Amino acid sequence: MFFYAAIAFRYPKKYGAEIAAACAEFGVSERLVHAVVWTESKFLPQATSHKGARGLMQIMPSTGAYLAELLGEPFDPERLYEPPYNVRLGVFYLSRLLKRFDRTYALVAYNAGETRAEQWEKTGAIEYRETRDYVSRVMWAEKAYRFLGVDAYSTP
Repeated sequence: MFFYAAIAFRYPKKYGAEIAAACAEFGVSERLVHAVVWTESKFLPQATSHKGARGLMQIMPSTGAYLAELLGEPFDPERLYEPPYNVRLGVFYLSRLLKRFDRTYALVAYNAGETRAEQWEKTGAIEYRETRDYVSRVMWAEKAYRFLGVDAYSTP
């Protein structure tokens, strides 16, 4: 029981409805999205990176504008701090990356960009330690969420 409580404390299950809805819409694993959100922002909706990425899934305003355009939605960079909006855009982006790359390189692309992911996929070497560490943290978090019973796929 203590072990479960310790894991549950470290890996919270927040914004489950928002994550479930976006995952059902775009066909992405809820476990994976929880892991990405935990790794990106620790579930802090007002998180802002030193490079300007915003919200739960740490979306750059330029990427958010592009994704909103693809979805045919209006874009306001301040909305990236709104959990439902941020998660929907982030899951949409992740779904596109998962269709283009295998799981590892989709995470590489989410962290370091699609161009680098393409280059590194060809060589088989992820050149940035930060990106290698990012992929590892997401994968460990995904295992923790599996242990905590977060479904891979469900409906909201």
